[in-house]
Amino acid sequence: MAEDVNEGGKKNKLVLIGGLVVGLAIVAALAVGGTLFFLDRSPSEESAGTTLPGTSGRIQLNTAFYYTFEQPFVAPLVSSDRRQRFLQVSLAVKAENQAAANAIEKHMPLIKNNLNMLFTRQDYQTLQTPEGKLQLQLSAAEVVQGVVEREGVRISEVLITDFVMQ
Repeated sequence: MAEDVNEGGKKNKLVLIGGLVVGLAIVAALAVGGTLFFLDRSPSEESAGTTLPGTSGRIQLNTAFYYTFEQPFVAPLVSSDRRQRFLQVSLAVKAENQAAANAIEKHMPLIKNNLNMLFTRQDYQTLQTPEGKLQLQLSAAEVVQGVVEREGVRISEVLITDFVMQ
């Protein structure tokens, strides 16, 4: 009789373990299925200019192109304390179309020259302020825009991706 009770307890444990295994398998299958469902989007659904559900018109999604300069610019700075100071800055250009990136690539030597000239004219004390950094960013955008407008394209802005002063 004691053996019957012991076997009944083992059966209950086996049923409980079996139920847990089946339950975990179902949860895992749902997780994998949900992940595949959300990741299985075709590129045409995410491209620019698509009509989004629930909207009455066409909404243009953001389609920015970025051109990143491979090497950082290093330039000496003007300093009132007569110490030798340097600036190292990495840049990226944001544009609305690929034509702007192609124009940047085409005129790269002129753009690098003009940006180097801009950076060597900067004052160390001015660049230590947020306003000075913003002015440098705007001036760099003007320099790049001045060169690429020869190709009839426009850039959105120049982004400073790394900024070090010594």
